[in-house]
Amino acid sequence: MRLAYRTHVRAGPGFAPDAALRAGAELRMAAGRLDDGSCPVFCSSMLNHAPLGVANYLGPRLAGHPALFLVWFTWAMRKERQVLRTLAAERLYRRRYPEHRFVFMCNEREEVALFRENGLNALFCSHNALADEAIFKPEPDVEPVYDAFYNAMMTPWKRRHLARLVPRAAHVFYESRLTGRQKTAELLDELKRLMPAHHFLNPHDAHRIEKLGWQAINTVMAASATGLCLSAEEGAMYASIEYLLAGLPVVSTPSVGGRHVFGTPETWLTVEPTEEAVRDGVAEMQARNVPRAHVRAITLAKVYEHRKRLRACVLVETDGQVDLPEDYGDAVYRRLNNWQRGLEFERLLIDDYRKA
Repeated sequence: MRLAYRTHVRAGPGFAPDAALRAGAELRMAAGRLDDGSCPVFCSSMLNHAPLGVANYLGPRLAGHPALFLVWFTWAMRKERQVLRTLAAERLYRRRYPEHRFVFMCNEREEVALFRENGLNALFCSHNALADEAIFKPEPDVEPVYDAFYNAMMTPWKRRHLARLVPRAAHVFYESRLTGRQKTAELLDELKRLMPAHHFLNPHDAHRIEKLGWQAINTVMAASATGLCLSAEEGAMYASIEYLLAGLPVVSTPSVGGRHVFGTPETWLTVEPTEEAVRDGVAEMQARNVPRAHVRAITLAKVYEHRKRLRACVLVETDGQVDLPEDYGDAVYRRLNNWQRGLEFERLLIDDYRKA
């Protein structure tokens, strides 16, 4: 009944086909184009106010013209209410723009099954397959000094405290808009007291947290023996694929959201969510001493499987008009996690956008 009401009677702002296109941090989303101009193929993340990603902003500009929108998820989507919300949003949108197609890129096979059961076009292609392996890679000349590395939002659900017993750990962090500056600062102070031997690397004070650049983060990973993933639920977790591409084996707690799909028994160890288990897991992965180049090679093979599925999907959904490169290391697959804001979406409509 709720689905029918939202679709045919009244849609709330979260289901509206068109979102206002204006500059502002609240519009920040990852988005890019895959095509060469033959048929628009957009790939973007979804947000609460834009459940169809960049389509909710650019749809009116593309009315009457075919376009393919690939939408990926930044949070676990196994719950039925999340699927029905997406279904309502797609139905509303396609009533207005029936010439546009959608594929929902799922981070877990369980999500694929649930979406398909509800009539949505779903593909098992994790957004982590779009990470740039040219940025995240081993640095053999850097000497490891940390037992573990954790790159994550500074928020309680990331469960940093589970790393308390790891002797030497490095933390990179950033502020959550939902948590807010004051609570973020309080949590950071609490963790620093709890783990005085750990290094919190971002320059920061009570009023700001400076983000580290990708190269700096890659260097910290090179100086670390393992990567940590400690939340119970989220999306595919960007940091997890960064660890693996940089050659770090991962110690993770059980989770929902799909971060584990690029791991193997050699490169990924899942432990119970206790401080002792995390400590012991880090020690075990250090003892394995898997060569970093091997961790990366195994990971890239899995990444390329996802990119291969993406290429096949795009070819079918564009009726053969867009055939992505057979070289799965091509830059076209590696530039889609660039976060953009507001009016920057407009450049995606430029025919020669690759030069813009």
